[in-house]
Amino acid sequence: MTAIQQQAIQLIYQLPDDKIKAIITLAVDELRLMEFQKQEQITKKQNAFARLEQLSFELPDNFDADAELASTLEEKYGTAD
Repeated sequence: MTAIQQQAIQLIYQLPDDKIKAIITLAVDELRLMEFQKQEQITKKQNAFARLEQLSFELPDNFDADAELASTLEEKYGTAD
């Protein structure tokens, strides 16, 4: 247990039950919000991946990645000679 958690527990011990119920309600709401935000992030990532999969394309059979890289680098930076 962290120091902040211990401090929170010590403070809660000093509160009457009706105030503790309010804290419990707040904590439950916060946990639900955190779970919702986590699920929302997962959904965004899944949707992005699905869109990426839809963009699949095929390269020509004679595609040479090394030659393309060399050509692009030379075009951008010139030759190193």
